[in-house]
Amino acid sequence: MLVQAATGNTSIKLDGVLWIKASGKWLAHAGQEEILVPVSLAETVRRVETRTDPAGQTAIVGGQTLGTSVETAMHAVIPHRVVLHVHSVNAIAWAVRADGEAQLTPRLAGISWKWIPYLPSGLALASAIREAVAENPGIRVFILANHGIVICGDAPLETEALLREVETRLAIATRPVADPNWDELALISERTGWKVPNNPIVHALGVDPIARRILSNGILYPCQAIFLASSTPIVSRFVSASDAAAVDSSWLVVEEVGTLLRARQNPVEGLTLNGLAQVVLRLPELAPIAYLKQNEVNDLLCADVYRYRARVEGNSADKLPFHNLPSGEPGVELR
Repeated sequence: MLVQAATGNTSIKLDGVLWIKASGKWLAHAGQEEILVPVSLAETVRRVETRTDPAGQTAIVGGQTLGTSVETAMHAVIPHRVVLHVHSVNAIAWAVRADGEAQLTPRLAGISWKWIPYLPSGLALASAIREAVAENPGIRVFILANHGIVICGDAPLETEALLREVETRLAIATRPVADPNWDELALISERTGWKVPNNPIVHALGVDPIARRILSNGILYPCQAIFLASSTPIVSRFVSASDAAAVDSSWLVVEEVGTLLRARQNPVEGLTLNGLAQVVLRLPELAPIAYLKQNEVNDLLCADVYRYRARVEGNSADKLPFHNLPSGEPGVELR
């Protein structure tokens, strides 16, 4: 509910060193392996000031060379000692709304917070954060439109407590949805060769007409485009084997029936798809949606992003087995 796969990043500033999550590493693996990279805070800030993106700075940690997160600039310019950036499904469900800032104003009353219009990760986003901090150094919470949330503080437990409070205030109940048609999914699977995931929530993307309408109109946030597809593949329940084979995607929404997978998904796709369903089911039928613009989606699908995706998928291997995923998480097991 807070991060999916390698999304989100944390940092702490200690004695002039910025310790920040490595690019492609999973917060879920922090208890198993080194995921933080130490870099000079002063040098990182200097790079930002000279318009040189500090992402990708490397250090050898635990015998491996790790590069800093794409969000390094943002973490560096925030004056607080601790920064938590997560892709909370509750926060994203507000952040993709055209009226999100107005809706959040009463919910976050009493907390020093700021709405940041969508900007790509890196120097552009860091610049907007820096301007906001210059205007109000006491800001503790940033809502990043079409992206996620950033929580700041001077101590880890204090900052985590604020994250929990904000999560509670932003919590949204999921819309009730009918069960998928398991029998028809099985028939379509037999006809097309596509697989049926076990997780009911991902089938809501096909069963729920509101979800289908939301997905058919555009991309809500970057990870949807990066790890799933630049548009949502939606087909009728009468889809033929040849039409299904022609779909350029690893997943397929079947109208009024459910969702299919081309083959057994890797954990990255499974977690991202689960997160997408969690977000969409928290969007009311009449909510005004602010989709990413086509040029913003196109900018996400560059060579650097594909290399990043490869790192994320590589880091998933043998670290988060399918059968050990928490209950309610992605439907990577197949019927």
